[in-house]
Amino acid sequence: MLVQALADYADRYLRKELENNAFEEKPVHFSIEINEDGTFLSIREYVSREGGDKDSGRPARTTYKTFMVPKSPVNRNTGVHPMLGCDAIQYVAGPAEGVWTRDGELEKHTKHHNGFVQLMQLAASETEDIALQSCTRFYSDSNQLERAQNELIEKKASPGALVTLAVRPSQLDAENTGGPVILREGVRDYWRSCYSKKFEERHKKGGEGICLISGKHGPIAVTHEKIKGTQRLGGQPSGVSLMSFDKGAFRSYGWDQNQNSPVSPERAAAYVLALNDLLKPGEHRQGVSQDKVLRTRSDYGGVGFLYWTRFPEDDTPWGMIENPNADEVAKLLRASFNADSNASCQANPNDFYLVAVSGNGGRLVVRDWIYDSLENVHRNMREWFCGLQIADVFQQGQISDPPRLYDLLTTLSPPRADIEDKMNAGRIIQMIRRALFGKPLGNSILDAALRRLRAEPGSRRFSPARLGIIRLCLNDSFKIQGKEDQIMSEELDPNQTHPAYICGRLLAVYDSLQFQQAQSEINVTVADRYYGMASTYPQLAFPKLETLSRAHLKKLRRGNQGAAIALSRQIDDLMNVLVPQGGRFPKQLSLEDQGRFAIGFHHQKAEDHRRIQEFKAKQIKLNDTRTNEQ
Repeated sequence: MLVQALADYADRYLRKELENNAFEEKPVHFSIEINEDGTFLSIREYVSREGGDKDSGRPARTTYKTFMVPKSPVNRNTGVHPMLGCDAIQYVAGPAEGVWTRDGELEKHTKHHNGFVQLMQLAASETEDIALQSCTRFYSDSNQLERAQNELIEKKASPGALVTLAVRPSQLDAENTGGPVILREGVRDYWRSCYSKKFEERHKKGGEGICLISGKHGPIAVTHEKIKGTQRLGGQPSGVSLMSFDKGAFRSYGWDQNQNSPVSPERAAAYVLALNDLLKPGEHRQGVSQDKVLRTRSDYGGVGFLYWTRFPEDDTPWGMIENPNADEVAKLLRASFNADSNASCQANPNDFYLVAVSGNGGRLVVRDWIYDSLENVHRNMREWFCGLQIADVFQQGQISDPPRLYDLLTTLSPPRADIEDKMNAGRIIQMIRRALFGKPLGNSILDAALRRLRAEPGSRRFSPARLGIIRLCLNDSFKIQGKEDQIMSEELDPNQTHPAYICGRLLAVYDSLQFQQAQSEINVTVADRYYGMASTYPQLAFPKLETLSRAHLKKLRRGNQGAAIALSRQIDDLMNVLVPQGGRFPKQLSLEDQGRFAIGFHHQKAEDHRRIQEFKAKQIKLNDTRTNEQ
């Protein structure tokens, strides 16, 4: 179950956060600096700007310092629910009409501010904390608060700014080292007590039951906290919910809200904490090594892919398929795996988890959820990279380098500036399922790759990433159908006699013939002009190509008879393979046969480049030998 795995993630990686659940890490925008006697000193802005480029006009990225600030134990959409020492600007600084207080919000913001001041006074009285007492003296003098408001307005504080109170260093006591009052241990202990009381009161309405995550009998959470970090995925900035029953149509047997999916308050907080951590951008989770941090999120096509391992690892499978290193992939391809998956799991008990999510308003949508043993995932990755290998036209027929996930995805979509946002989410999920979990690719991926191949002009048609995907799709289909004898190889297969494969090779030879005959740059090649028709209706295209080839051969014999003889022999050999199969050219090619055609065309092109490179190397060696002899 997904929520069980998420709660387990929190238990393993977020123990401190679970134990300290009354606080959460958030960026703080401003600090109101005050003196021991409560007089206002200044406004401190916790901001840094980096990454700007004047030459390119790229603006600097603005970041704010993060603190562990008090977390609300209740839903704050309605009512007055202040938090101690650090809160939204209207709570801490009071209303400011026309700035962070909009029309119709004056009364609400006044209540929020009064509630915040009352909480500060109550905490100062009960804890006798000297810093809190300085804050109450600050609020007792309206002139000091007005000065703070004016400076916040000058700094263009926004309505959503988070503001904290800070007392400047003095000889208050040994604990006070200056900075936000929320960092003082006495203040934090007081808020933990407040949080615990309100948290228990909130969930009393949920009654008792058996928790779906822990299996234990106890209190049931009425509602679960919001999940943040899904704005780019279609979710609301205020947060989304994974488990929520906010309408009557979603409820059963008279159960209210989350009683329909009973989870204890502690386990609900754990799975939400895990999702919030996984959804954080950038590198943040430590691996086995102390200095190793790993990413847990990657976004493609409006879908966030969250991934983790049960036990810490210094490298994740995701990192290898997203940005493969040639040496690491070569090591993986040489590795041996136990054929018995159960034995493999015992050898390496670690598991790999992947959940694909997006947002839909206030809901978190789970697009996919899958997990497997890490050993099996590595085995699947080896099959993935093996299946994508193909002779590369751009590397003189050598086997292609392992492609990045992004490169594979872009070969299926038309080129455009916002390609990452326009990628097909369903295709992305299929690709990742194949790479990590061994789920065969379907005909939709093959069709998309072939469509893009026919549309691409010139050398872009020979993308090894696209041809690797086509080869993998075909071989997956052949294995499912029990046609292992038809598996497509990485390089040119002279024993492959399928008409579609031969037709693809033949078109590549015709293309080379035109190039040899022209001996100059060609704006539109035979392949550019006829590939679409030849790869779908060979019977219509190849008679025209035969006529063109005879004209090209005739011209080539005048300038390079040896090349003309070699190419003519190649054409005759391929034609002789077709004739015994009952006809010269197939009438129409199926989707699979179009894939065979593409592989045949690419194989022949790569082989031609390999032979040319080999011939050039021999010529250089021969010339060097002659020079040395002289």
